Amino acid sequence: MPVHFTISDHDANPVERHIEAITSNADLLARTWGRKANTIRCKELLQTSLVNPDFSAIHEKNNGFVDTVLNAYNQHHHLVLRPDDVWIAILGQFNFYVNAHAEELRQHFVAHEGQKDLLIRAVGTRYSVDFGLLANRMTELIDENIVDKTLKNWILPNFTTTTHNDTVIYLIIHLFSYFRYGLQLMCGIPSVTLEGEKEDWEKILARLDKLNEFGSEPTAWGALLRPICTRFVKAFDNQPDVDFWKKVCHVHPNFSGPSYLSGWITAFCVWDTAGKWQGPSLTTSPSNEPFHYLSGDIAQLVMDGVQYGIIKEHAVPSGVCEVPVNLDDNGTLFDCTMVSGHVASLVEGEKKDTVRPLPVWFMFIHEDEELNLKGRGR
Repeated sequence: MPVHFTISDHDANPVERHIEAITSNADLLARTWGRKANTIRCKELLQTSLVNPDFSAIHEKNNGFVDTVLNAYNQHHHLVLRPDDVWIAILGQFNFYVNAHAEELRQHFVAHEGQKDLLIRAVGTRYSVDFGLLANRMTELIDENIVDKTLKNWILPNFTTTTHNDTVIYLIIHLFSYFRYGLQLMCGIPSVTLEGEKEDWEKILARLDKLNEFGSEPTAWGALLRPICTRFVKAFDNQPDVDFWKKVCHVHPNFSGPSYLSGWITAFCVWDTAGKWQGPSLTTSPSNEPFHYLSGDIAQLVMDGVQYGIIKEHAVPSGVCEVPVNLDDNGTLFDCTMVSGHVASLVEGEKKDTVRPLPVWFMFIHEDEELNLKGRGR
């Protein structure tokens, strides 16, 4: 059963919105993914995992996982996390790394050169077909072409909290580039709720071992994630590490003020969206000290001998991944994109003082990218 524990003595604050409320799913897409896409624009949103949501409870974020945790810490909100939230955040970072190192990692994933076309056929139109199910079928095709047959099961968990929409998000993140597819801060979190069962969180911890197969950067990243996930698991043994949660943002508990992050949340920001490493030095030696000074009063967090990085708040990477899809709707071809990941915080509770990351997926047609192929002999 879920575990709940208190981190700070102060009361939780209601979440305040300082900008205009979201009005639609298309508006949410435009405010999140749309802001980072320089060349592609959404002409028509075909489908999304959000069905009749309460938009007043959705607050858009650049990275819906990292930013939700940061806001809970900085603004005094209760925090709720599912194992799926953590695993989606991990896979999102891994996606950035793989796509940036596609050639050097090719032998782990595929036997073909370049990009291989994968085609899914389904009955219906772009308005009636279930793109979530098509993502599932696309993953089955990928599984047939992938070298490492254990990869699919590693990516797709079976947590007690996993929903159908979570699975679709995992599947979209799974679509790597080897294929073409058709402030003044406040401080402290009042309380944390980890949903699911202890076994769910143990599965995440066990999955980290596979990262060692993909090179020095993923190996170092696994070492950063292991102390974090270990403490998630121990919380279910009535051993919540309160000091750990106080260091989520900064090495010094309940610290506030600087424009950089030095807490363990940096482990979810080790690659930027281009897949460039921005984590701690890969050559650091294990340390027995609780923190390591770089210069002056700037210190790195150390947990279980592992040194964590320091990252500017503006360098927190996006929480979403994307994959291009060529859609043939009964002879009319559309250039489309599927987007998935953490795009917002969901505000909950009678007092509106509790937040959780909100994972969402979208499927949309590119603006001015419709090509009618009827009569072209296709």
